[in-house]
Amino acid sequence: MGQHVTVVGRGLIGSALVGRLRRDFGVVRTVARSGARTDEHEPCDLGTRHGRDGLLGALRRWGPDRVVLTHGPSDVTWMERHPEEAAEAHAGLARAVAAEFGPRLLLVSTDNVYPGTEPLRTPADRPRPANVYGRVKLAAEQAVRDAGGRVVRVSLVYGGWSPPGQRVTFAERCLLAARARQPLTVPEDQWFTPVHLDDVTTVLTALCRPGAEAPALTHLSGPRQLSRYEFARAAYRLTGAGEHLVTPCPRADSEWASRPRYSSLRCDDFAAATGTPGWQPAGVGTGLRAMLAAAPAPSGVTAR
Repeated sequence: MGQHVTVVGRGLIGSALVGRLRRDFGVVRTVARSGARTDEHEPCDLGTRHGRDGLLGALRRWGPDRVVLTHGPSDVTWMERHPEEAAEAHAGLARAVAAEFGPRLLLVSTDNVYPGTEPLRTPADRPRPANVYGRVKLAAEQAVRDAGGRVVRVSLVYGGWSPPGQRVTFAERCLLAARARQPLTVPEDQWFTPVHLDDVTTVLTALCRPGAEAPALTHLSGPRQLSRYEFARAAYRLTGAGEHLVTPCPRADSEWASRPRYSSLRCDDFAAATGTPGWQPAGVGTGLRAMLAAAPAPSGVTAR
C-alpha cells in the first residue's frame, strides 16, 4: 500500500504539491476553505474553531501517514491589519493538529521569522519576527516541532500561474507587465532568495517519503540573493522588454513597506532527501523561462 498524504491548503504551494504527490504516492487528500466535499477533499474554514474541528475529523477518518501544512493566509499586509485572525489560522491550527498528529506533520514556514536586518539566515540563527506573519508562523513552528514534526522554511516562492480572480505572485506581476511593455516601480532595498515552485514541490515530496533524510528544521531557498528591482529587471530582460521600464524606489515608499529589508535564507543541502547527488534549486533565469513557456494571456493583476 502506498504512502497516504493529506495536504492542508490549496494555494500556490498546496495546489502544485498535490499534483506532484498524486504522481508519486498512493493516496493524496486535501483540506481547504473552498471546494465541494468528496472522498478526497474536506472543505473547512481553517481560521475558525469549527473549521479546525472539521480538519481534525477528516484526519481521523483518513489516517494519513503525513500531513503537510501549506495553508494561508499569506498576505503579509492583510495580516498586519488582522493579527488575531492570522494567529488563529496559523498558530491555532498548528497547535490543534500537533496535539494528535505531531510526528506526522510537515509545516511550510517562512523567512519572515527573522527580523530582516541581516541576509542569508540559517536554522542556527535565532528567529526574531518583525511582523505579524513571522510571529504567527514562528508560533506554529514551535507547536509542530514540540510535537515531533518537521518544519521547512521557504523564501519567496515563484512559478506557475494563478487562476483568474486570484491574487498573483510577484513573478507573475513582473512577467505580465514586461510582456505588455508596461512600466513597473519596485524596491531596490528589499532583498530575497526566490525559489521556484518546482523545487519546493520536489523537496516537500521527498520529505513525505518514509525515512526521508533531513533535519527537523531546514531552509529552502533559491541559489542567489537579489533585490526585487534586480528580479524585475531579469523578467523584463527575458521577455525582450527594455529594462529601463523598471524604476527603483525605496521599500518604505512602496506596497512592500511591511516586508523585512532582507527576506533571504541560505539553502540547506537536500541532495540526500531528494536522492539526487548535487541537487540544487534552479536559478532565477531558469525559473522565469519556465514560467514564460507556460504563460497565459496578460491581464490586470495585483502582487503578492
